[in-house]
Amino acid sequence: MTETMDAASRLAGLRKEIDSIDEEVHRLLVARSAIIDELIKVKGTAVTGAAFRPAREADMMHRLVDRHRGILPIVTVEHIWREIVSTFTFLQAHYEVYMDGGRDPVAMRDLARFYFGFTVPAHLESGPDEVIAAVARSVSDLGIVQLAQPSWVGPWWTKLGGDGPRIIARLPFIVFDGRVADLPALVVSNPISEAVGPEVLTHAFTGVGDRDPTDALTSEGFEMLARHDEGPRAEFLVAAPAETPVEAIVAAFARASVEVRDPRLVGGYPRPIRHRGPSAATP
Repeated sequence: MTETMDAASRLAGLRKEIDSIDEEVHRLLVARSAIIDELIKVKGTAVTGAAFRPAREADMMHRLVDRHRGILPIVTVEHIWREIVSTFTFLQAHYEVYMDGGRDPVAMRDLARFYFGFTVPAHLESGPDEVIAAVARSVSDLGIVQLAQPSWVGPWWTKLGGDGPRIIARLPFIVFDGRVADLPALVVSNPISEAVGPEVLTHAFTGVGDRDPTDALTSEGFEMLARHDEGPRAEFLVAAPAETPVEAIVAAFARASVEVRDPRLVGGYPRPIRHRGPSAATP
């Protein structure tokens, strides 16, 4: 009987501790919202302009991963953090999300809701071209385009760059086997103002050649994000470290017997975090 009473007393105490922690979390969220309200007044972004800062968000996520401990899966913490940041960004400057639903609309919607929450309006479009067009018509909206596309879609990335939409992020950001919301995708936006440049740049090339240059590019530290073949001509979307001269990528293509021309910078993104597993903290 005494043991039962002791257990009940201990459970009551633990639940009281949980309630106290919950109240503190809520209090801190309210305090954060007050700071954001002041930030809106100082920056004047409540009416127009984009509030996205991919490099800052990536830095915050790196610090979150570094300090994470315990049994709570890192993907849960990531989702909570994304919901908070996306909502507060929405409060600074209204934005909406356009999703590429042409191939896997269910996985795309899961990805969008995981990263941008349920406060931000989201719209399902029929493919990448429609997503990019919707973003181009906006001031601060985002688009999410799935990396893997059927051949009939065409080289959608050729519509990026210049003064129009460009790539600003890559999803998922924390990468590990078996994670939820794991659809590989790119986030596009109209040009944003950020002091820190992306760690990875994305380049578009037009090429001619009958060989697949993917392995050659990979061996030199570059990544073939997407390609579209039409006869002897091909369009390529390549990711490379930001410090890489574009001439080095052209030379890598040449060593694979593929001649490329018309290189165009079409954006860039923070380098995703490689993680050991759902709950392990990165050393």
